[in-house]
Amino acid sequence: MVLATPDGHVPHRFPHTEQLLSRSPEDRASFAPGWRAAPAPQPGGELVPPIQAAVNFSFTPIELDHPDPFGVTVVLMEEDGYRISLTEAFAR
Repeated sequence: MVLATPDGHVPHRFPHTEQLLSRSPEDRASFAPGWRAAPAPQPGGELVPPIQAAVNFSFTPIELDHPDPFGVTVVLMEEDGYRISLTEAFAR
């Protein structure tokens, strides 16, 4: 999770492992997170490139009167070469 403002960002990491809960005969698996100790937040910490791009685009002033600014961010990131795959929750 990243808390970002125009003045900077602070990554909050929540490390985990996947714990297998069950496996079906069709080879489908269910997992649960096995949470590990979280490190302290890191102001200005390094972000993976797609997340850094999303943070940068979030604070890039553009003249836009659009009903879906998040969708515009996706388009801008795709134009920069990022492959974006939205979940159903964001596709609405």
